[in-house]
Amino acid sequence: MAPAKTTAPFGSWKSPLTASGVASASSSVSMARIDAANPSWVYWLESRPQEGGRLVLLSKQVDDYSDSTLRELTADARWNVRTAVHEYGGGAYAVYDGLVVFANWADQGVYLLDTSEESQTPQRIAEQNDKLRYASFAVHPSKKFIVCVREDHRESDIEALASLVAIPLPQPGDSEGPTKDIVLFDSSDFISSPAFSPVNNELAFYAWNHPDMNWDATTLYCSSMKMNGGGVPESLEHLRAVTGAPDSGKRESIYQPRFDEDGVLHFISDRSGFWNPYYLGAEGEIHLSLGSPVDVEFAGPEWAFGESTMQPVPGSKFSIVVTYAQGGEHKLGILNVATHAIEDLPVPGWTQMGSFQLGKSRSGEPVLVLISGGPSERMSLFTYYINSISAQRLCGQQVSAQDPLAGYISMPQEIAFPTKLPPFGTSEICNATAYAFYYPPTNKDFEGPADELPPLLVLSHGGPTAAASSVLQNKIQYWTSRGIAVADVNYGGSTGYGREYRERLYPHFGEVDVQDCCAAALYLAESGKVDRKRLSIMGGSAGGFTTLACLAFRPEVFAVGASLYGISDLEVLAKETHKFEAKYPEHLVGPYPEARNEYKRRSPLHSVDKLACPAIFLQGLEDKIVPPNQATLMVDALKRKGIRVAHIEFEGEQHGFRKSENIVRALEAQLYFFGKILGFQPADHIDPVPIFNDQD
Repeated sequence: MAPAKTTAPFGSWKSPLTASGVASASSSVSMARIDAANPSWVYWLESRPQEGGRLVLLSKQVDDYSDSTLRELTADARWNVRTAVHEYGGGAYAVYDGLVVFANWADQGVYLLDTSEESQTPQRIAEQNDKLRYASFAVHPSKKFIVCVREDHRESDIEALASLVAIPLPQPGDSEGPTKDIVLFDSSDFISSPAFSPVNNELAFYAWNHPDMNWDATTLYCSSMKMNGGGVPESLEHLRAVTGAPDSGKRESIYQPRFDEDGVLHFISDRSGFWNPYYLGAEGEIHLSLGSPVDVEFAGPEWAFGESTMQPVPGSKFSIVVTYAQGGEHKLGILNVATHAIEDLPVPGWTQMGSFQLGKSRSGEPVLVLISGGPSERMSLFTYYINSISAQRLCGQQVSAQDPLAGYISMPQEIAFPTKLPPFGTSEICNATAYAFYYPPTNKDFEGPADELPPLLVLSHGGPTAAASSVLQNKIQYWTSRGIAVADVNYGGSTGYGREYRERLYPHFGEVDVQDCCAAALYLAESGKVDRKRLSIMGGSAGGFTTLACLAFRPEVFAVGASLYGISDLEVLAKETHKFEAKYPEHLVGPYPEARNEYKRRSPLHSVDKLACPAIFLQGLEDKIVPPNQATLMVDALKRKGIRVAHIEFEGEQHGFRKSENIVRALEAQLYFFGKILGFQPADHIDPVPIFNDQD
């Protein structure tokens, strides 16, 4: 018989999930890669908050579940496998036949590591200039060169030049030292995802131009490489736009070019309104890989390089392994492009899957390597044996019945709630539906008083072109295990629901997202699940802007908010941000400076007179995406108005917090501040947070 629960106010429950536990769980795996020449070896990156967020490269055999073959390839603290291209990075390494090429964070240099030599030190290659950044690497099977994206900041940061370059690899007898990058393509503002054909010298990649983001419109290119006498490309020839050409009149977002072993080019496009798989025919014609377009998404927005949700299956002609989603429901399947049929594969509770790679066990059995997770387990590295239909974890941890956190994990419930579409304030308003994951308070040791409803924390995700996920996140469970309900909102503009839903936010950033976050909170309050008087909201980056906009323009809804590296002045963002997002505000708000009045009208900083509730601001001082002065300006305005406000700045942090001590402080500071405002006393011992205009 289970012990009786202790009755205690919501928010004051004692939880075993501490802030330091959340920080240690912030260690994550990313970017799995199979060595195509040695397909029984898998590589991946692991983030380590206790080492300042350093990304470490590891590898082992795909069927090694005891870690007997585990290798830490960049153990030395000077190596951090991370690139600053687009500021968001990704695609920071590649491997072929034991040769690893990677970008190092400290100098943004490109390094070569031969993993067949145990004691080898990475050797710097390419042009050596700290104003050059590299990403999206592909090692040619000849091992004579790599192709990658280069971002050149020598003349300008905001107009950094993007190019596709070939970098010669050192050969036996070569003298050591830097080599000259060979520019193959530089006719677009942005370039991504070079891929080699296994049957000829063809190269595929995609590119796009301002003012679009890659989820708005891209062009898929294919070309032959003209080689010099040393077997290194000196130029591209017969370059052609496969689809999405700027002058075609057809706007489509194209991702993930992939050649199968027969040289057929596969890719994902949202030309139908949803990201669906396609392939290129022998005569250059485009074929849908499915029988007909389907209203599900086979990909997500590529904020970072190296995304992989589709891979051809070696040795299985016409077969592609895919994951697809409609809202919060994700599936894994094998798509036969000849029959257009998808065979759904059973998964152990996964609700998010990515980083697909195809390898082989040491016995030769085909195995899918992927990073996946679900409501009861964080994103982890798995193998999935396609023939025997079985999954095994390579690294990571699941919450089991014996786990000390069992009984404290809140399971998400996907909800659809009524909302409105713009134009607001007129008779033309249309009714619509938006979505969220609702997490009820959960703690096996505590329950709330019978006459009390829990506070609600609304999460507004960043991006804003991104999505909330139902995968286990300790940062959410931190709140729910203390008696605070959470709603993670997929407001209009989120991905996973097709282009039309994604573009609800164009050009209504600060309106549609605000409406949907407020509608979610009020829907849950009206449903009797949460306390109407204790609604709170929190968000980071673009989600921080949504949070502040909710507080400024809908002050009747929320009692308190938290902004993590959030935007308070859209005009400053339009003028000061980095190249990748420099024109993004044109879609979200309008052209600048023509729409300057609209930027000001939607900026919380210019509407502090409407603010009536407290807020806490958490900001990294080295943030290049949202300048720290965004928080300072807002805090100063709230101070002058006499509203309770807290402001914590973190040295050495950028856009997001990577250091474990800062993750701990940020989370505990929010709980402390919310407790002060919403009237509960956390059970945790938390160092006090200075609160301006506090009367206590």
